Amino acid sequence: MARQPNSHINAAITLALFLGPIVYLSRKHRLLAEERRKYREEREVERAFLSALVEDEGSQPLRPPLPEIVRRVLSRCRFSYLSTVDVDSHSSHLSLMRFTYLPQEETIVMSTNVRTKKYDMLERGNTGVALLIHDFSEVEPPAGEDSGASNLTGEYSITLNGRCSVVKDVVLAEKYRAAHLKNNPDYPQFIVGEDIAILLVDVVSARICNINDEVTKW
Repeated sequence: MARQPNSHINAAITLALFLGPIVYLSRKHRLLAEERRKYREEREVERAFLSALVEDEGSQPLRPPLPEIVRRVLSRCRFSYLSTVDVDSHSSHLSLMRFTYLPQEETIVMSTNVRTKKYDMLERGNTGVALLIHDFSEVEPPAGEDSGASNLTGEYSITLNGRCSVVKDVVLAEKYRAAHLKNNPDYPQFIVGEDIAILLVDVVSARICNINDEVTKW
């Protein structure tokens, strides 16, 4: 009889060890399901908003501040195609760039080696640029989410027009460099270094196009 309390304790421990993983997995499943639901709802709201923009034939060109949902999409994306003016060739120069959008400043941050053609053209005063940004491959669903959920926002591209400048102030350059590196931690070779300049694009106008070739601008 003296061993009975110990047997009860052992039984309780055994039950806890058995039920513990089940409870943990059940809770994890519920949390993941809630994340998926919120994710889908957010994407549906974005999709409806952006669809309304491209379908509004009477929309007039607008200037920043950009709509909140557009800012949210820009904050998620990382890749862009930067077009700079090549006066000598009466053409343009296209570069694949990683960027960081700072919604609080309505600013696009990029970096480039000072020995590049685009840097030379910017330094010569050809500051008018265009940026093509899309969410087709940059948007990732939460862990465990099926790839189909990301298609909710895989329908739009955003073209930004603006003025691009090289940040000469050392303090400001390091501030933006830190933000850019935080947003692109796997690519320090393109962001950090004595020969790497920081670029800022002040957005002047923007245009959205969807996969049906419907367009709006603001």
